[in-house]
Amino acid sequence: MTQSGIQVSKELAELFSNAVTNGNYRLIRVSIVNESLVPNGTLEVKSGWNDDFVGVQEFLEDKIPCYILYRLDTKSSSGDYEWIFFAYVPDNAKVRDKTLYASTRATLTKELGDYRFVDSMHGTAITDFSLEEYERHKRHKNAEAPLTQREKELAEVRAAEAGASSYSTSSRKSHVAGIAFPLSDEAVTAIKSLKQDDPSFNLSLDVKNERIELDSTSKIDIDELADTLSSEEPRFSFFTYEHSHEGQEYQSTIFIYTCPTSSKIRERMLYSSCRGSVIAYGESDCGLTVAKKLETNDPKDLTKAFILDELHPPVEVAPRLTFSRPRPPGRRGGGL
Repeated sequence: MTQSGIQVSKELAELFSNAVTNGNYRLIRVSIVNESLVPNGTLEVKSGWNDDFVGVQEFLEDKIPCYILYRLDTKSSSGDYEWIFFAYVPDNAKVRDKTLYASTRATLTKELGDYRFVDSMHGTAITDFSLEEYERHKRHKNAEAPLTQREKELAEVRAAEAGASSYSTSSRKSHVAGIAFPLSDEAVTAIKSLKQDDPSFNLSLDVKNERIELDSTSKIDIDELADTLSSEEPRFSFFTYEHSHEGQEYQSTIFIYTCPTSSKIRERMLYSSCRGSVIAYGESDCGLTVAKKLETNDPKDLTKAFILDELHPPVEVAPRLTFSRPRPPGRRGGGL
């Protein structure tokens, strides 16, 4: 599924980072507010993870979707606490909310670090999130049939994507961090030229030569964007979009990762591994301000209307955020 483009807020990133290290929170409830992922309630550690599990249902509301980040008592090899990811999207929620939460959950776990979550579970009813139901989920998961060769390959792709969620930039200007593939001189020059109002261009990863090559550079209109991207092979693209919105002029740099479903498994793994580092190189080494990061399996999704809606989403009135416990299910009044 194409991701919504909604990003993790600084507030949530800092809260989760501290919780991973310190282990002071058992549960963090996450909501989408004003096109951003924000914390909307916390539960401190009281007892063992299974005894505290009853708190999950207490943080769920009848018609309002949310995500729950739930801390286990086990730790990873790095000494940080391990977590479970719960996605709650009730059947009677608004259609728009269902779409937003379904198309954002992958972004949430990637930006917080997929490797921190040892399990995940999705549900449409509050009763789905009892300890008994979670134990049933684990038994079913452990009883799954052995993976086929293609399923193993796809699992490797997901692992590569998870590894790309955490990266740092290299001090070497011609390399991206975390991988062995350098950027060609042409690619480096093209990225830096975006600061000088040059046209949009595409970056393609040349697997044969083990480096990231410049695929093309051309001055195009936004209506031509989809036609410049390959429908058979993955591509990284930086697109500079000059436009007006509500009387103001904008020049927005957009990073786009296109990965057609027909592309080869090896290509998908390599592009997934490099994606975060290419963004980091553009932002940190070249000083770009990336206004939006988009991902799609079909370049035809990249219409003018879609991109404008991503850059300037409709403004909604945000409820007041607190870190208090939501009202128990069934009680009248109150919002998120």
